[in-house]
Amino acid sequence: MAILGKIQQKSGVLIGIIALALFAFVIQGLIKNSSSLGKGDVNVIGEVDGRKMPRADFQKRVALMQKQARNFSQMQAVKTVWDQMVNEAVLNNEYEKLGINVGQDRVRDLVLNDPAIKGAFTNQQGVFDENRLSDYIDQIYQNKDKNPEIFAQWKNYENSLIENEKKKIYMNMLKAAIQPTLKEGEWLYHYENDAVDFKYAAVPYNNIPDSVVNVTKEDIKAYINKHQKKYKTKESRSLNYVFIPLEPSAKDKEKIKDELKALISDKEVYDKNAPDNKKIEKGFKNTEDAEAFANKYSDVKQQARWYFKNKLFRQFADTLIKLNKGDIYGPYEVKKQVYLTKVTDTKMLPDSAKASHILIAYKGAMRANPAVTRDKESAKKKADSILKVVQRNPAKFADYAKELSDGPTKSKGGDLGWFTYGQMVPAFNDFVFEGKKGQIGLVETSFGFHIVKINDLTEPEKAIKTVSIIRNVEPSTETENETFSKAAKFAGEALNAKTAKDFFALAKKNGYEPKPVKKLGRYEDKIPGLGQSRNIISWLYNDDRKVGDVSKFDLEKGHVIAFVTEINKKGLMSPEEASVLVKPILIKKKKAEIIKAKFTGNTFDEMAKNAKAKVGTATGVRLKNPYIPGFGKEPVVVAKAFSLEPGKFSQPIEGTKAVYIVQTIKIDKAADIKNYMPYVEKLKKEYKKGLEINVINALKDKADIEDNRINFYK
Repeated sequence: MAILGKIQQKSGVLIGIIALALFAFVIQGLIKNSSSLGKGDVNVIGEVDGRKMPRADFQKRVALMQKQARNFSQMQAVKTVWDQMVNEAVLNNEYEKLGINVGQDRVRDLVLNDPAIKGAFTNQQGVFDENRLSDYIDQIYQNKDKNPEIFAQWKNYENSLIENEKKKIYMNMLKAAIQPTLKEGEWLYHYENDAVDFKYAAVPYNNIPDSVVNVTKEDIKAYINKHQKKYKTKESRSLNYVFIPLEPSAKDKEKIKDELKALISDKEVYDKNAPDNKKIEKGFKNTEDAEAFANKYSDVKQQARWYFKNKLFRQFADTLIKLNKGDIYGPYEVKKQVYLTKVTDTKMLPDSAKASHILIAYKGAMRANPAVTRDKESAKKKADSILKVVQRNPAKFADYAKELSDGPTKSKGGDLGWFTYGQMVPAFNDFVFEGKKGQIGLVETSFGFHIVKINDLTEPEKAIKTVSIIRNVEPSTETENETFSKAAKFAGEALNAKTAKDFFALAKKNGYEPKPVKKLGRYEDKIPGLGQSRNIISWLYNDDRKVGDVSKFDLEKGHVIAFVTEINKKGLMSPEEASVLVKPILIKKKKAEIIKAKFTGNTFDEMAKNAKAKVGTATGVRLKNPYIPGFGKEPVVVAKAFSLEPGKFSQPIEGTKAVYIVQTIKIDKAADIKNYMPYVEKLKKEYKKGLEINVINALKDKADIEDNRINFYK
């Protein structure tokens, strides 16, 4: 009671402490999430030049995409819908500026002229029924509260028609603006047909070793700043990982094999109702129902089947085909399964046959044509009468099939061509493969009644009927624990790795193969070699993540130890990141300066000699195909040759493969033609190629895009 009294006395203080704790918890959460709170309206997924993209619309479209494309993960849908909505936003901004709109009358026309709609609302006479369509649309609108999903689907359909029509109008306007002039057509004609002959002297860049030139970090940085558009980078992060697979051990496999061996022979089991409480339980060897026995112990449902040698597992075929009825083979491994196989029968059979049939279907038979109205009894009577006629005159089988068959091979005279054993339904298969060439008979299947003629059979060979007990080889609990311990040990050691090089060395030391993965995007969900790995990418993009962080991930098929190697923010590439792209360019430029300095003298020959250049002659070279013998495509060099007067030579030119000087010999200008319109049309087609993609990309480059997906998708 004394304790209770003290608690009551101090209750005000306790409540205050609890309130302060809760307040601190809330404030801590707000501080932690302040970056998210400062990113704008929680109902907006993003903005494009001030045009808001509602979060609710975005989420509905993501859900719909996942429903329609079932193999899409959530992040794949998020990326796809984001791209779609950004494209729509930049285009809609353009539509508004230009006053492009689509009225309801036009929407109705688009619906009425949609081939899919026409097909769905065609009456029995094959005529499109507009009244049925109108009734259907009225029902959708009247029941929009009862069936909101159907209403939403219809509105999405209408909206897609509107968006497509707006885009069509916009793109047509752009295409109409593409009007190359006759002068441009004339230019293209000469571009393709004028030719130049010239001498050249070339010093290849590879004449100078890379070690002679020095490219610094500052050089790379200056080049990037000068060419910023080329070296913009998206946000990305990179990692190295080690995958330690969870696989069954040799001990696990041997255990399964021992269990299967124990199933072969009969065994004595306890039975309280038997004399001496013991009875003999038959094993796989002596069981009277091998198929039922196999299904009792197999991980994979079993059915006894006939096999020819060429259909057996290649590595065991020679042994299995020699077995006799009652023989058991195994246990043996195939991939990640262990088999114990029993031969239940053997016989000589052809492995392929050629046959024809006349199918008499009935109402309700599988795949029966809706036009077939006869019942099963009538179909049987008709098939019996046809059989008698055909047996009397086998030579006319194809004619009867073309006239009477309900099957899809009717036009071929019922010819089914060659097929292998087991390819047809059982009753049909058994009649053909157990019959003789030329035999005609009646077979009933789920498709109806077949009058069958056996046209040909291959030579019989041995076939075996087998059933197997198949056990999947799974890691034991002991193996799982050992694998987990190995992964945990390596993850602990990896915490001491300071660099990617350290992580690689540690992995190699432990016998693992480290895998580098470059430039993973925030909204990706797959990692090469691992497949779906959203949890790893979410960890990689955690706000607190830094280079050198390590974590272990437990997957269904093993364990991943990941090491963060790179964190790149959106913007310009760093000199280190751009080095692989920029360094070769700068090396070439520095080599070019060295080579240019060697081209000294007052004549072409003197300059070539002083530079120790390779001299040659190029003839009939066109701007369209600017190839120099031995050096390949050199458009800048060829263009320079065209610009010089015959006999004149150039200063050193930086080409693709070398530094050149050229001396023009002659220019063969193609004779002017009367009509350049074909070339104008050619240019028009070229300008329009890829127009839509290029326009959208240009609009996106110019747009101010705010991406708030980070607030909602982790």
